Amino acid sequence: MRKLKLDTAGTVLIIALLLGLALRAGAWQQNTGADVLKKSPDSVMYSTIANNLIAGKGYVGNDHMIARSGQPTAFYGPVYPFYLAMIYAVFGQSQQIVLASHILLALITIILVYLLGKKLYGRTEGAIAALIFAVLPQIIYYNFLLITETLYIFLEVLFFILVVALLQKKRPWILALAIIGVLFGILYLCRQGILIFPVIFLPVLWLRYRDNGYTWLLQSTFVFMVAALLVITPWAVRNYLTFGEPLMGTTTGPATLWWGTLEDKGIPLTVLLENYRNQHADKSELQMSRMMTQEVKENLSRKSAREVIAMLGKRMPRLFGFPKHISLYGAQTRFAMMYTLLAVLGTAGLFISSSGRYERLLLGIFIIATMSFHIATLAVFRYLMPLMPFFAIGLINLFTYLGTYVKHARQAHNDCLTVS
Repeated sequence: MRKLKLDTAGTVLIIALLLGLALRAGAWQQNTGADVLKKSPDSVMYSTIANNLIAGKGYVGNDHMIARSGQPTAFYGPVYPFYLAMIYAVFGQSQQIVLASHILLALITIILVYLLGKKLYGRTEGAIAALIFAVLPQIIYYNFLLITETLYIFLEVLFFILVVALLQKKRPWILALAIIGVLFGILYLCRQGILIFPVIFLPVLWLRYRDNGYTWLLQSTFVFMVAALLVITPWAVRNYLTFGEPLMGTTTGPATLWWGTLEDKGIPLTVLLENYRNQHADKSELQMSRMMTQEVKENLSRKSAREVIAMLGKRMPRLFGFPKHISLYGAQTRFAMMYTLLAVLGTAGLFISSSGRYERLLLGIFIIATMSFHIATLAVFRYLMPLMPFFAIGLINLFTYLGTYVKHARQAHNDCLTVS
């Protein structure tokens, strides 16, 4: 009987899974008896929509940002509320079952991070990246809230495994473009930040497969776009029938950007939003969203270019988790420094050895574009979490590259000494 032997990559992956499970089991123990809905207003909104879907009341939420209780909403995309509704319909309204599903998704995501790193750089790099992802504190924290992060990161890493696999083939099947298009549509209806992807993917696709001819490239682009639109269109039609105006995405973005331009005034967000809803009691959620967009334009138009740059400069540290008042001894500051270092080194690592490797180039550009988009839209730290698997992979590739460089430099030095 042959004995099962584990190499370094396999051993590290098993350690990643065991550590990931142990840390989440510890967090489960700490959260025993806690009401998740009291920890996060977003969790309340998602759960309310799910319960209303099951009760046949439609896609209706509660008072949250510009959404109004008992009225149809488009504040959040439908993927996660339907995920919750499915669990509630089968198991009842159990927070514990949802959190258990999050833990399962997180463990599967650890394996997916390994597979993505393996496809990009190698098995060892993938395994160590999976280990880093498995132990990140904020990832574990979000696993225990009823919000999109856990599901979205799972879908996003799976999505990029398929994208990388496609770009590594000499002539991929058109069906693969359709599958990627469908998954992109699902991701978009979960979190709209993925919207930046086609802007990068399609030029890279055309550059990568320029030798396949215009007919193949046009067919591939058409199939990807149609597949994505087939997923997104029912949501857009629902919004049009509900609000009387076209809406492909959600009303979250304008509200977040609106708050971002007013945050420095020192008025709490809850007060600002309550006043806004009261002032526009006759307006629908979508109408308020449009009005917020216009107000943002007006607020920015009154600022000079220097003031806008200063505002974005102040916002950048918030994206990486720094508190308003930075203290080197504060836990939040230390965590923010860790994530900033991970982001900087990880992004650099994604671009190393990317010459002629379109899948690596695509991922690196996507990361830069996504962070830039979040900074420009005044997003908060939570929006950085879906990039953590890619930062981890890039970081390990950077260390591997530097280690190989040092090894070769030492070998060349020793060879030189031997010759002399």
